[in-house]
Formats: sequence, structure tokens, C-alpha cells
Amino acid sequence: MGALRTVGLVILAVSAFTFIALFGRLPAFRKTPVAWLHRVLWVYFPNGIAIVDNRLFGGRVLRCWNRSGSYVLKENHPLVLIFFVSLLVIGEGIFVPTAWPRLSSIHRLWVPATISLPYFLLYKCIVTKSFITAENHAEEMRRYPYDRVLFHPGHQCSTCKFLKPARSKHCSFCRACISRHDHHCVWLMNCVGANNCVYFISLLVSLSVMLIYGSYLGHSILSGTLKQMVPPEIQEAMQGWTTWINTWGIVIAADPKIGTVFLLMVMTAPLSISFLAYHTYLIWAGVTTNESAKWTDWKEDVEDGFVFKTNRSLIFDSPLPMDPYDQLWPVHTDQILVTDENPPTEGCLLASESNCIARRPGSDIPPDPRWKRIHTMRDIDNIYDMGFWYNLRDVIGLSVR
Repeated sequence: MGALRTVGLVILAVSAFTFIALFGRLPAFRKTPVAWLHRVLWVYFPNGIAIVDNRLFGGRVLRCWNRSGSYVLKENHPLVLIFFVSLLVIGEGIFVPTAWPRLSSIHRLWVPATISLPYFLLYKCIVTKSFITAENHAEEMRRYPYDRVLFHPGHQCSTCKFLKPARSKHCSFCRACISRHDHHCVWLMNCVGANNCVYFISLLVSLSVMLIYGSYLGHSILSGTLKQMVPPEIQEAMQGWTTWINTWGIVIAADPKIGTVFLLMVMTAPLSISFLAYHTYLIWAGVTTNESAKWTDWKEDVEDGFVFKTNRSLIFDSPLPMDPYDQLWPVHTDQILVTDENPPTEGCLLASESNCIARRPGSDIPPDPRWKRIHTMRDIDNIYDMGFWYNLRDVIGLSVR
């Protein structure tokens, strides 16, 4: 029981560490214990080590730490990918041969397909790039219109030296601009973008299915072991969580290969399912992980009352020339948003491309009544949100125009 408890605690600790490290910076966890633990892990703990190192070792440990950390945190290295694949291979190598003689014919058909699909999708996620190059730049400029809230025309990437298409972002790890940038995934050594997002979502689905299915098989096999060890009449007499946990601990210890991998699958399945649920939400909302963080900044300004909205047709005498590519996009908006402590005043100048006030007249001029203060994010249009079905078609790569 002691060894089994240790294995369970180690698996639980690794799962919790992974969850905090990967999810801690997400906007949804701001002002939560997850965000606080993420700061402890990446800010407070390193700062504490630096203080102790300076006092005891003159900063030598920190210099070595920085060299190692620079590689781990700032380079596109394969360490996490190797760990991930090794975990899959070792877990399946232990579980499948041990469970195979105890599986029915139908499960012997499903198991090979279930464990093979994640490897194929992982390969596609890694080798499929969403890089914007000089050759495909014109095509990427046509992929999405500028919403003039998060993405504005005319901005040039300082590294790649070409205009940044809407919804793109330069990745310092991949050293390239990424089309429809979602996030850089250390598990894949690649960015999740327009071309491999469908493989990434499919990978999350396949991993979730594999872990749930594997947990079911493990539970079924261990239940058979329980019936052999404990007669049914004694099982019915068992009551209380403590008795139930101790009994299952004995069963898992009696069948350690199945039991250990079963615990691993049960404890890591919520992590995969959480990833899948989060990215399903992003598809529903019509945003990427990168855009979610940008919208969170807007949300904070809205809650503080610093966002004002009007229609472009009310401000400019002549309509802004529409990019011909915008006409192909199914969702349009006439909104202009500005962030300021006070509402725009009559006669203020507005930079049409950047949604910024270029000049504010004196404070004695009254506010312009055409500008309305925004109190909720529902009053702001997101042209990339076309409804869940069309958002999903866009992620899959099907035409939405």
C-alpha cells in the first residue's frame, strides 16, 4: 500500500504541476489559486533561489540555472515531446501486453486503433507548419479581414519584414509569423495555427478517448481481479470510503502493471479533457488563445469604464474604403472603439486605421454625444465569431464565405 500510495501521489503531483505550468497564465484563471501557484512556480520560487544563491554562492548557481533555463524556456527543444512520447510508449507497453489475454474480441479490434491514432495525429501536428513566408504572404493576407480592434492594417513584422496578416503573430520560438496563431505548444515543438489546428483538436479528442477507454478497460480488468480476491457477499458488506479505498488499493497492488497504468490514465485524463474543453470553448467564442488574452485586456478596460464606441459612418463623412478581401468575409461591423478615461469630445480627430484619438481639444469642449460608453463585452462585435458551426468549419479548413 505504501508504494502504491507513493505512485499515486507522484502521478497526481506531475499532473497538477503540468496543469499549473500550462494553464496558469490563461485569462480564465486570473485572480484564482491556479494563477497564484503559477506565479509561485515561475516568479516567487526563482526569485527565492536567486536571493539564497547571492548570499551563499555569489550567484554561481543562478548563472548555471539561467543557462539551463534559457535552453528549456526559450529554445524550441524536444525534451517535452520526448517525455510525452515516452510516457505514451511505456504506459502502452506495460498495459497492452498484460491486458491483451483478458480482452474480448471486440476490444482487441478497438485497442490497436485507439492507441495508434494519437501517434499519427501527433506526427501531423509536428510536421504541418502554419508559417507565413514570402511565397504564401499574399494568400495569407486574403485569409482574414482586419477587425480594427485586435488587428489593424499596415502593421509590419519587425523580424519578417512584411505586413502582418490579420490574426497572425510572430513566434520567437519558431522564428516565423504564424497564420491564425493560437499558441506555441512545447509538446509539439510547433505552433498551433491555421494549417494544423484541426490536427491539434483531433489529437486532444483522440487522447481523451484513449485515456477514458483505457481507464474503462483497466477498471473492468481490476474488477475481475476484485471478484477473484473478494467474494461478492463480502463486497456487499463493505461500507465506507476508507474500506473501499483500502480494498481497491490491495487489488491494484495485486495487479501492479494494470493498476499503475490505470492510476496514470485516471489522473491524466482530466488534463487532456480540460485542454479539449478549453479549445472547444475557444471555437464556440470565435477566438484563439492569443486573441483570448487580447480580449481580456479589453474586458478589463470595459469593466473600468474606459471604452467608448460609435459607428464609423457617424464619424467620417466618406466611408472608409473597404478592402476587397473584407467583402468575402460573412461578418461585418461598423464599430469604432477607443479607450480613454473620458469620452471623446466634439471636434476630436480620430486615426481611422488605429481607432486612436490623434488629438483631443481642450477640456472645456463638451463630450461628443455620438460616442457611447461600453459597459459589457456583449456590446463589442467580434467579426471572427460566426457562430459555432461556421467557427468549426473555419478551424477545420472548410470555406465559410
